[in-house]
This record gives sequence, C-alpha cells and structure tokens, in this order.
Amino acid sequence: MTSPVLSKLAYSLDEFAEAVSLSKAQIRKHIDGSAEPVLVPSYSGSKPLITREEGERWLRALPSERVA
Repeated sequence: MTSPVLSKLAYSLDEFAEAVSLSKAQIRKHIDGSAEPVLVPSYSGSKPLITREEGERWLRALPSERVA
C-alpha cells in the first residue's frame, strides 16, 4: 500500500490512520470521544473525512509524553 501524501485536503479514515501510524479502531475512539483529544471529521453523506487542518490540529493536541 502506498503512503498517503500529506498535501491532500482530506483523508478517509483508512488513509488518515495509515498517515499517522495508528489503527482505524484507535482513530474511531478519538472521533467518538472515548479517547482524547477528540478528532472531528467532516462528512460527505455518511462518509467521514478528516481534513488536513483537523488532522494537524489533532496531532498537535496529542500528549507530548507517554500516557500510562
């Protein structure tokens, strides 16, 4: 599988999970609010899309130190 290009405007859940090296299940926990920080997708119909800006905001909000 090829790596997503960071210049895309929006990512599917699969693409975003791959881009940040996390599982789709971990990303869904951040979307549904069961994990902090919350990730807020945009939607095209029922398909969630993570915009580049939201993805960058979310990454900056992650803890800088390991959480037990």
